[in-house]
Amino acid sequence: MDAVFKPRRWTPSVAIVFALGLALGFAICQLKSVDFPSATRNLIRNEVAEKSLIQMSRDKELNSSLAKELLLRVEEMEARKMSEDVRVLCWVMTTPENHEEKAVHVKATWGRHCNKLIFISNEEDESLPALKLPGVFNSSLGRQGLWSKTVAAFKYVYQNCSGEYDWVMKADDDTYVIVENLRKMLLPYSPEDPIYFGSRFRRFTPDGFMSGGAGFVLSKEAVRRVVTEAFDGKHKDCKLSTYESEADDVLIAQCLYPVGVKIGESRDALGRNRFFPFDSEWHTHPHNKDSKDWWYWDYIWWPSDETVDNCSDEVISFHYMDKFKMYMMEYLVYHVRPFGVRHLQKYDLEAAKRITEKENAIKS
Repeated sequence: MDAVFKPRRWTPSVAIVFALGLALGFAICQLKSVDFPSATRNLIRNEVAEKSLIQMSRDKELNSSLAKELLLRVEEMEARKMSEDVRVLCWVMTTPENHEEKAVHVKATWGRHCNKLIFISNEEDESLPALKLPGVFNSSLGRQGLWSKTVAAFKYVYQNCSGEYDWVMKADDDTYVIVENLRKMLLPYSPEDPIYFGSRFRRFTPDGFMSGGAGFVLSKEAVRRVVTEAFDGKHKDCKLSTYESEADDVLIAQCLYPVGVKIGESRDALGRNRFFPFDSEWHTHPHNKDSKDWWYWDYIWWPSDETVDNCSDEVISFHYMDKFKMYMMEYLVYHVRPFGVRHLQKYDLEAAKRITEKENAIKS
């Protein structure tokens, strides 16, 4: 049977609900007719606008984060591919007293980014491992005998690791190297060209020499030439007899020069340095540097005001980096990703022009 609508009887409770509804409706109508002060209206609008901006910011941040993550993944893929195309063997100069104090921290930080890592010392140490090679001057004095280690190391690399590298990076156990930036700098060059790079100093050869502490990198052909043509004792300028010497950076330059190994341009497109002979604090801090009569100012090849503006965005090395600075650098380089900071280098043509003018003035 079809349902029949029956009107509800008027009761006191219904009357109360009706009255309350009527009163509430009247109150709402009255509120609508009230003109809120303009400050109140603006406050409401601002709150709505602020919420909209926050949401927009969140959306933008999300999109930006996704884009940055994608770009980071692309860069990581390029870096992995580059590590196959630009193979860097790193050999590190150390001493027995520094195996635990310094060398282990190289191994734990930047050394693991090399294609192959070798430590050259005065004593064997399987934990690193560190090699004591034939011909190394056996001295308990820290820096004495650096040249003998250098000669022995390049001979060992050439004779035992020739199929494992395109470039050989020599560093000290207190040098910090950003290997990925090193590979990027080397990418345009052929390892078959006799060339080497580093922090360029004046004196001792017509082309100068590379600071040992900042590290220097030799092409495969440069390694071949220095071992087979310079270390054979036929060049009088290549002083193999001074094995106890600590001036390994000068002596290697004097062996590379006569066999035709060229010095490469180690600076970036703006003329800013990539290799640094002192620690990151000294080269980036804006304080006044040491007196201009200090040896450093006479030795540096290119003019420099030694501020952060002289440091490349693609820096490769710093020297005198203790273990604390090494771990801090490792964290800052490989973990920190500042939001909104673009790492794409913008070239200042005017700055580049000024640098070129300074260089030309020095040459003339």
